[in-house]
Amino acid sequence: MAATGAAILEARDLGLRFGAVEALKDVSVRFAAGHVHAMIGPNGAGKSSLLNCLSGFYHPWTGAIMFEGRDISALRPPDRARIGIGRTFQGIQTYPSMTARENILTGFHAMMKGGVFSGLFRTPATVRQEEAFTARAEEIIDFLELEEDRHRVVGDMSYGLRKRVDLGRALALQPKVLVMDEPMAGMSPEEKGDLARFTLDIRDRYGIPVILVEHDMDVVMDISDRVTVLEFGRVIAEGTPDQIRGNDRVIAAYLGDGATGGEAA
Repeated sequence: MAATGAAILEARDLGLRFGAVEALKDVSVRFAAGHVHAMIGPNGAGKSSLLNCLSGFYHPWTGAIMFEGRDISALRPPDRARIGIGRTFQGIQTYPSMTARENILTGFHAMMKGGVFSGLFRTPATVRQEEAFTARAEEIIDFLELEEDRHRVVGDMSYGLRKRVDLGRALALQPKVLVMDEPMAGMSPEEKGDLARFTLDIRDRYGIPVILVEHDMDVVMDISDRVTVLEFGRVIAEGTPDQIRGNDRVIAAYLGDGATGGEAA
């Protein structure tokens, strides 16, 4: 694992265009190991576009994506997941007819070895692999405090619990970095508090750096080690939460006069 503070993932001079609209303009950001790094900015600033470039769903017109010092710009999303870039999305991506544990187990799919023969005839290697995945799924269930819900059908769960299951599936990949797009959108204050706590535990307990887009400024300022601010597809500021709070350009572009927290537009 990279030393804390060393760059694990990096965007270099990214440019992204949709027709006449420039979504990203020469965007460069370094994401350090051991950090929670938040991306903030007005709607349409390019935050989700940047996350989609990092995880391979968008391919920038210019620039490069570096992961552990390697240019991964040409890799597809499944390949990026295999090398250690985990991702959660704005919406819930769970399977509603499956249980919480079954949903988390689907996260191991990219790591499965063997083919039709080994699966059909239940070879010893296949059985050992399934046992290891099940044990790991149980660890994730305990970590996310889903013990009482492991066998519940996800479609019957509350929104906040379904978001936890979604997070658990991302953790099943054993990512080296976790990318989260508006993970707390639509949550109650209590649910946000739980997810903020889990995010810090992911960083501290598992040593997984987290990159997130989030509009709740209370959450951003409480849990982030580093904050990058985008406006109209450009980086306008980067620093610690305290530095961002006091940045006049950020206040004018996004936070507003006297804004220290809460939901920003």
